[in-house]
Amino acid sequence: MISDCSKMVQHITTEIKKLTDIAVVGLSGGADSSLTAILCSRALGKTSVYGISMPYNDVDIQTFNARSTQLAERIGINHRVRPVGAIADAINQQIHIDNPLELTDTNKGNARSRARMCILYGIAHNLASRFPDRRVRVIGTGNLSEDFIGYDTKGGDALADFFPIGELFKSEVYQLLDYFRDQNVIEEAHIDRIPSAGLENNQTDEKDLGHTYNDMEKGIRYCLAHKNRMHEQTLDPITSFVWQRHLAQKHKHEAPPVLSLRALCK
Repeated sequence: MISDCSKMVQHITTEIKKLTDIAVVGLSGGADSSLTAILCSRALGKTSVYGISMPYNDVDIQTFNARSTQLAERIGINHRVRPVGAIADAINQQIHIDNPLELTDTNKGNARSRARMCILYGIAHNLASRFPDRRVRVIGTGNLSEDFIGYDTKGGDALADFFPIGELFKSEVYQLLDYFRDQNVIEEAHIDRIPSAGLENNQTDEKDLGHTYNDMEKGIRYCLAHKNRMHEQTLDPITSFVWQRHLAQKHKHEAPPVLSLRALCK
Protein backbone atom coordinates (compact mmCIF):
# COMPACT_ATOMS: atom_id res chain seq x y z
CA MET A 1 0.00 0.00 0.00
CA ILE A 2 1.20 3.52 -0.82
CA SER A 3 1.73 5.41 2.42
CA ASP A 4 1.55 8.90 0.87
CA CYS A 5 -0.13 9.22 -2.54
CA SER A 6 0.84 12.85 -2.96
CA LYS A 7 4.51 12.07 -2.41
CA MET A 8 4.31 9.09 -4.76
CA VAL A 9 2.77 11.20 -7.51
CA GLN A 10 5.46 13.84 -7.06
CA HIS A 11 8.19 11.21 -7.28
CA ILE A 12 6.78 9.55 -10.40
CA THR A 13 6.21 12.82 -12.23
CA THR A 14 9.74 13.98 -11.38
CA GLU A 15 11.16 10.76 -12.84
CA ILE A 16 9.02 11.06 -15.98
CA LYS A 17 10.42 14.55 -16.58
CA LYS A 18 13.94 13.15 -16.45
CA LEU A 19 13.20 10.61 -19.16
CA THR A 20 11.05 12.37 -21.76
CA ASP A 21 9.59 15.62 -23.03
CA ILE A 22 6.72 14.16 -25.07
CA ALA A 23 4.84 11.03 -24.05
CA VAL A 24 3.03 8.63 -26.40
CA VAL A 25 0.61 6.45 -24.42
CA GLY A 26 -1.61 3.68 -25.73
CA LEU A 27 -5.03 4.21 -24.16
CA SER A 28 -6.98 1.00 -23.63
CA GLY A 29 -9.63 2.35 -21.29
CA GLY A 30 -8.12 0.23 -18.52
CA ALA A 31 -6.85 1.34 -15.14
CA ASP A 32 -3.13 1.15 -15.99
CA SER A 33 -3.15 3.23 -19.16
CA SER A 34 -5.51 5.75 -17.57
CA LEU A 35 -3.20 6.25 -14.59
CA THR A 36 -0.14 6.45 -16.85
CA ALA A 37 -1.76 9.14 -18.99
CA ILE A 38 -2.73 11.16 -15.93
CA LEU A 39 0.79 10.98 -14.49
CA CYS A 40 2.38 11.96 -17.81
CA SER A 41 -0.01 14.87 -18.14
CA ARG A 42 0.89 16.14 -14.69
CA ALA A 43 4.60 15.69 -15.37
CA LEU A 44 4.83 17.15 -18.87
CA GLY A 45 1.69 19.21 -19.37
CA LYS A 46 -1.37 18.03 -21.27
CA THR A 47 -0.20 19.31 -24.67
CA SER A 48 2.91 17.10 -24.44
CA VAL A 49 0.95 13.87 -24.01
CA TYR A 50 -0.51 11.94 -26.95
CA GLY A 51 -3.07 9.34 -25.95
CA ILE A 52 -3.70 6.84 -28.74
CA SER A 53 -6.85 4.68 -28.75
CA MET A 54 -6.46 1.64 -30.99
CA PRO A 55 -9.72 -0.31 -31.26
CA TYR A 56 -9.79 -3.69 -32.96
CA ASN A 57 -13.54 -3.81 -33.58
CA ASP A 58 -16.87 -2.17 -32.75
CA VAL A 59 -16.91 -3.83 -29.32
CA ASP A 60 -13.68 -2.01 -28.46
CA ILE A 61 -15.07 1.27 -29.76
CA GLN A 62 -18.24 0.99 -27.70
CA THR A 63 -16.58 -0.18 -24.47
CA PHE A 64 -12.85 0.21 -23.83
CA ASN A 65 -12.28 3.11 -26.21
CA ALA A 66 -15.41 4.94 -25.14
CA ARG A 67 -13.84 5.13 -21.69
CA SER A 68 -10.41 6.12 -23.02
CA THR A 69 -11.97 8.90 -25.09
CA GLN A 70 -13.80 10.22 -22.05
CA LEU A 71 -10.61 10.12 -20.01
CA ALA A 72 -8.57 11.93 -22.67
CA GLU A 73 -11.21 14.66 -22.92
CA ARG A 74 -11.39 14.98 -19.15
CA ILE A 75 -7.64 15.47 -18.61
CA GLY A 76 -7.22 17.46 -21.85
CA ILE A 77 -4.44 15.52 -23.57
CA ASN A 78 -4.02 15.09 -27.32
CA HIS A 79 -6.15 12.16 -28.42
CA ARG A 80 -6.06 10.16 -31.64
CA VAL A 81 -8.00 7.05 -32.70
CA ARG A 82 -6.08 4.60 -34.85
CA PRO A 83 -8.00 1.33 -35.54
CA VAL A 84 -5.90 -1.85 -35.70
CA GLY A 85 -8.45 -4.35 -37.03
CA ALA A 86 -7.15 -4.55 -40.60
CA ILE A 87 -3.52 -4.63 -39.43
CA ALA A 88 -4.04 -7.40 -36.86
CA ASP A 89 -6.09 -9.47 -39.29
CA ALA A 90 -3.38 -9.11 -41.94
CA ILE A 91 -0.76 -10.31 -39.45
CA ASN A 92 -2.86 -13.34 -38.58
CA GLN A 93 -3.19 -14.21 -42.26
CA GLN A 94 0.60 -14.41 -42.49
CA ILE A 95 1.67 -16.19 -39.30
CA HIS A 96 -0.12 -19.51 -39.69
CA ILE A 97 1.90 -22.50 -40.90
CA ASP A 98 -0.71 -24.42 -42.87
CA ASN A 99 -4.18 -23.17 -41.94
CA PRO A 100 -5.37 -19.88 -40.38
CA LEU A 101 -7.76 -21.92 -38.23
CA GLU A 102 -4.80 -23.42 -36.38
CA LEU A 103 -4.09 -20.13 -34.60
CA THR A 104 -5.09 -19.98 -30.95
CA ASP A 105 -7.17 -17.09 -29.65
CA THR A 106 -4.13 -15.99 -27.64
CA ASN A 107 -1.94 -15.91 -30.73
CA LYS A 108 -4.55 -13.93 -32.65
CA GLY A 109 -4.98 -11.57 -29.70
CA ASN A 110 -1.25 -11.00 -29.49
CA ALA A 111 -1.33 -9.72 -33.06
CA ARG A 112 -3.55 -6.88 -31.84
CA SER A 113 -1.05 -5.97 -29.12
CA ARG A 114 1.91 -6.02 -31.51
CA ALA A 115 0.01 -4.01 -34.11
CA ARG A 116 -0.70 -1.39 -31.47
CA MET A 117 2.95 -1.14 -30.50
CA CYS A 118 3.94 -0.64 -34.14
CA ILE A 119 1.53 2.27 -34.33
CA LEU A 120 2.79 3.81 -31.08
CA TYR A 121 6.42 3.71 -32.19
CA GLY A 122 5.51 5.02 -35.63
CA ILE A 123 3.67 7.95 -34.06
CA ALA A 124 6.62 8.56 -31.71
CA HIS A 125 8.97 8.68 -34.70
CA ASN A 126 6.63 11.10 -36.49
CA LEU A 127 6.52 13.39 -33.46
CA ALA A 128 10.31 13.22 -33.06
CA SER A 129 10.65 14.40 -36.66
CA ARG A 130 8.31 17.31 -35.97
CA PHE A 131 10.00 18.24 -32.69
CA PRO A 132 13.69 17.34 -33.18
CA ASP A 133 14.77 19.25 -30.08
CA ARG A 134 12.49 17.24 -27.77
CA ARG A 135 12.71 13.67 -26.50
CA VAL A 136 9.72 11.58 -27.57
CA ARG A 137 9.15 8.26 -25.81
CA VAL A 138 6.58 5.46 -25.88
CA ILE A 139 5.38 5.02 -22.32
CA GLY A 140 4.71 1.53 -20.97
CA THR A 141 1.60 0.98 -18.89
CA GLY A 142 2.45 -2.35 -17.22
CA ASN A 143 2.22 -2.81 -13.46
CA LEU A 144 4.08 -5.14 -11.08
CA SER A 145 1.18 -7.56 -10.63
CA GLU A 146 1.04 -8.25 -14.38
CA ASP A 147 4.74 -7.97 -15.16
CA PHE A 148 5.90 -10.40 -12.47
CA ILE A 149 3.78 -13.18 -13.94
CA GLY A 150 4.40 -12.14 -17.54
CA TYR A 151 0.78 -11.32 -18.27
CA ASP A 152 1.57 -9.26 -21.36
CA THR A 153 2.66 -9.69 -24.96
CA LYS A 154 6.30 -9.88 -25.96
CA GLY A 155 6.82 -7.31 -28.70
CA GLY A 156 3.48 -5.77 -27.72
CA ASP A 157 2.61 -4.14 -24.41
CA ALA A 158 5.74 -5.66 -22.82
CA LEU A 159 7.71 -3.28 -25.05
CA ALA A 160 8.18 0.41 -24.23
CA ASP A 161 10.86 3.01 -23.53
CA PHE A 162 10.12 3.06 -19.81
CA PHE A 163 7.41 1.98 -17.36
CA PRO A 164 6.36 4.64 -14.83
CA ILE A 165 4.11 2.33 -12.79
CA GLY A 166 6.02 -0.90 -13.30
CA GLU A 167 6.76 -1.24 -9.57
CA LEU A 168 3.18 -0.68 -8.42
CA PHE A 169 0.85 -3.55 -7.60
CA LYS A 170 -2.58 -3.46 -9.22
CA SER A 171 -4.08 -2.53 -5.85
CA GLU A 172 -1.75 0.49 -5.72
CA VAL A 173 -2.74 1.50 -9.25
CA TYR A 174 -6.32 1.70 -8.03
CA GLN A 175 -5.17 3.54 -4.92
CA LEU A 176 -3.66 6.30 -7.07
CA LEU A 177 -6.71 6.41 -9.33
CA ASP A 178 -8.90 6.80 -6.24
CA TYR A 179 -6.58 9.60 -5.13
CA PHE A 180 -7.03 11.42 -8.45
CA ARG A 181 -10.79 10.83 -8.28
CA ASP A 182 -10.87 12.38 -4.83
CA GLN A 183 -8.83 15.30 -6.19
CA ASN A 184 -11.54 15.72 -8.88
CA VAL A 185 -9.01 15.05 -11.64
CA ILE A 186 -11.21 12.20 -12.88
CA GLU A 187 -14.57 10.67 -11.99
CA GLU A 188 -15.40 7.16 -10.86
CA ALA A 189 -16.76 6.43 -14.34
CA HIS A 190 -13.24 6.84 -15.74
CA ILE A 191 -11.89 3.95 -13.63
CA ASP A 192 -12.13 0.44 -15.05
CA ARG A 193 -12.75 -1.88 -12.09
CA ILE A 194 -12.80 -5.11 -14.15
CA PRO A 195 -9.33 -5.60 -15.63
CA SER A 196 -9.22 -7.03 -19.15
CA ALA A 197 -6.44 -7.34 -21.69
CA GLY A 198 -9.09 -6.80 -24.38
CA LEU A 199 -7.42 -9.26 -26.76
CA GLU A 200 -10.26 -11.77 -26.88
CA ASN A 201 -14.05 -11.47 -26.80
CA ASN A 202 -15.56 -11.37 -23.29
CA GLN A 203 -12.12 -11.80 -21.76
CA THR A 204 -11.24 -10.71 -18.23
CA ASP A 205 -7.89 -11.05 -16.48
CA GLU A 206 -9.40 -13.01 -13.60
CA LYS A 207 -11.10 -15.45 -15.99
CA ASP A 208 -7.82 -15.90 -17.85
CA LEU A 209 -5.61 -16.36 -14.81
CA GLY A 210 -8.01 -18.11 -12.48
CA HIS A 211 -7.11 -15.81 -9.60
CA THR A 212 -7.78 -12.21 -8.58
CA TYR A 213 -4.98 -9.67 -8.53
CA ASN A 214 -5.49 -9.21 -4.79
CA ASP A 215 -4.96 -12.93 -4.19
CA MET A 216 -1.92 -13.04 -6.47
CA GLU A 217 -0.43 -9.95 -4.83
CA LYS A 218 0.12 -11.90 -1.64
CA GLY A 219 1.95 -14.56 -3.62
CA ILE A 220 4.04 -12.02 -5.53
CA ARG A 221 5.06 -10.29 -2.32
CA TYR A 222 6.13 -13.64 -0.90
CA CYS A 223 8.13 -14.49 -4.02
CA LEU A 224 9.88 -11.13 -4.00
CA ALA A 225 10.78 -11.51 -0.33
CA HIS A 226 12.14 -15.07 -0.79
CA LYS A 227 13.31 -14.89 -4.40
CA ASN A 228 16.76 -16.36 -3.74
CA ARG A 229 15.39 -19.23 -1.64
CA MET A 230 12.22 -20.22 -3.49
CA HIS A 231 13.49 -23.75 -4.11
CA GLU A 232 13.52 -24.27 -0.34
CA GLN A 233 9.96 -23.06 0.21
CA THR A 234 6.73 -25.01 0.51
CA LEU A 235 4.24 -22.94 -1.45
CA ASP A 236 0.48 -22.61 -1.27
CA PRO A 237 -1.34 -23.13 -4.60
CA ILE A 238 -1.63 -19.46 -5.56
CA THR A 239 1.99 -18.65 -4.70
CA SER A 240 3.10 -21.72 -6.63
CA PHE A 241 1.05 -20.54 -9.63
CA VAL A 242 2.62 -17.08 -9.42
CA TRP A 243 6.18 -18.43 -9.14
CA GLN A 244 5.84 -20.92 -11.98
CA ARG A 245 4.40 -18.25 -14.26
CA HIS A 246 7.21 -15.88 -13.29
CA LEU A 247 9.86 -18.46 -14.21
CA ALA A 248 8.18 -19.33 -17.50
CA GLN A 249 7.47 -15.76 -18.62
CA LYS A 250 10.31 -13.65 -17.20
CA HIS A 251 12.11 -13.72 -20.58
CA LYS A 252 9.58 -11.12 -21.71
CA HIS A 253 11.23 -8.56 -19.44
CA GLU A 254 14.87 -9.45 -19.94
CA ALA A 255 17.29 -8.11 -22.52
CA PRO A 256 17.83 -10.69 -25.27
CA PRO A 257 20.99 -12.75 -24.71
CA VAL A 258 23.94 -11.99 -26.99
CA LEU A 259 26.19 -14.98 -27.64
CA SER A 260 29.83 -14.51 -26.57
CA LEU A 261 31.81 -14.91 -29.81
CA ARG A 262 34.71 -12.45 -29.67
CA ALA A 263 37.09 -15.02 -28.16
CA LEU A 264 36.78 -16.97 -31.42
CA CYS A 265 37.49 -13.94 -33.59
CA LYS A 266 40.75 -12.19 -34.41
